[in-house]
Amino acid sequence: MPPLQKPVSDLLDVLTDRQFEADRASCLPLQFQPHGRNATLSRLIAGGRVMHLGFADHGPLIADKRAKGTWLHDHVMAHSQTCMGVDIDAQAVSLAQGLGVPQLHCLDVFSPEFAELAGRFAPTHVLLPDVLEHLQEPVVFLRRIAQVMPEVPLIVSVPNGLSLRNFRNSLANVERINTDHLCWYSPFTAAKLLSRGGYAPEQFWSCQIAPAASFQGKVLSALASLRPLWADNVVVVARPWA
Repeated sequence: MPPLQKPVSDLLDVLTDRQFEADRASCLPLQFQPHGRNATLSRLIAGGRVMHLGFADHGPLIADKRAKGTWLHDHVMAHSQTCMGVDIDAQAVSLAQGLGVPQLHCLDVFSPEFAELAGRFAPTHVLLPDVLEHLQEPVVFLRRIAQVMPEVPLIVSVPNGLSLRNFRNSLANVERINTDHLCWYSPFTAAKLLSRGGYAPEQFWSCQIAPAASFQGKVLSALASLRPLWADNVVVVARPWA
């Protein structure tokens, strides 16, 4: 990965709380990826030893997503040198194991067993896709990951609160949301959260969840390619602070 990009390094004072601005116009260097979230994340971890946290997604949907070829962990397994899945949802882990998925562990990241597993596995990448919006204490969670794997880059994706899809829904006076989510993120708030959690954000991408299939989806994707801030998902590559 390249070193910290200049537009991001210029934000270090606000990301690290050395400077405060009440109405900053933030314009992080988002690069739109038209092939969707799974393809974007798969490219970023390609050839690595990947620790995939929250791999299960939603347990009841695993079999259906595998049948459709949309389950992210399958893509991670296909593109990495090797990968290990960790999730706290015992039922979902058991379900995935029953489907024949290897190297899965039901663990709390705050447990000694998780630290031991990470030490043995020695990952080159930690993947945390669409997890932070579910967590009650995301900063504490990130600090734990940075503590256990202090030299390993982290790849994070989050739903984008500024997406054009959300704006369109708001025109109908509707919020469409996964009911397990606790918040929305933006590129800046994702970067700020990572900074407080012990990580320096280096690269920013935006993408739709999946390649556009419908006419409406193709229109949204085309517009997001012109204005990356309008995409459905934000992806950030970060490293633990030196």
